Amino acid sequence: MIKPEKIEHKDVLTKDKALELIFSDLFRAYEYPLYTLALRLSKDDFVAKDIIQEVFMSLWNMREKLHEINNIEGYLFRITRFKVIGHLRKVSADDRLKEKIWLALKDLEQDGAARIEEREFNAVLATAIAQLPLKRKQVYLLKTSEGKTYKDIADEMKISQHTVKNHLSSATASIRDFLSLIFR
Repeated sequence: MIKPEKIEHKDVLTKDKALELIFSDLFRAYEYPLYTLALRLSKDDFVAKDIIQEVFMSLWNMREKLHEINNIEGYLFRITRFKVIGHLRKVSADDRLKEKIWLALKDLEQDGAARIEEREFNAVLATAIAQLPLKRKQVYLLKTSEGKTYKDIADEMKISQHTVKNHLSSATASIRDFLSLIFR
């Protein structure tokens, strides 16, 4: 009986190995630019690193479909932006993290480009707030601009605290929807 010869696979690139090499190249090329974006948006080194890890884990999990993505750079930046926005939504209820984010934003004001982006964002945010119904807008501004409590707002506007909560919830959802349409 003739035994089959051992085939050398050194020069043969398997599909899995090719995908692994492509992924490795993408990681090396985009890790730092994506980290910079995540850090700029989240203002937190640890969060930025976590988000980049999630982005590349998502990419790895769909590695077999990489060929279907026409603009991989745009895709990676969009996914990173969405993951940062998702993170910020989760932590927005935590006042300590809000304070940390706002302090980081103030530190960033020295950067000219950041000031321009902040002005542009504030203009878009002002447009979103301006489109709110009058009472909802008043409640939102009393809470966010003047830092009043639900009770203080309720007393000033002669409405219940529950109504204040509903107005704030609706205002936040409306603003989030408006911003998501603008920053796709």
